[in-house]
Amino acid sequence: MDALGIALSGMQSATTRVAVSAHNVANLLSQDFRPQRAEQTSQAGGGSRATLSQASTPEPVSLTREIVGQIQATTQYSASARVFAVGAEMRGQLLDILA
Repeated sequence: MDALGIALSGMQSATTRVAVSAHNVANLLSQDFRPQRAEQTSQAGGGSRATLSQASTPEPVSLTREIVGQIQATTQYSASARVFAVGAEMRGQLLDILA
């Protein structure tokens, strides 16, 4: 997987993590709510993937945990977007040299 693909997978993983956390926060006061979790793992060829799971039994949602997770995912998204932009710029400069 090239740098652009790796960066894109990081952005997609971060987006999934934020969506899951937002779902949990939105249902914070719902009775018998089973929160979702997004577990991020690295891929063999580079990049990452976020897989979803749901708690087997109802449990309280930790607002602190969700906020920290959102901050981490936002930082991950920003870093991945920067890697993507730099990779695209480098690819464009390479094409200019070859043209």
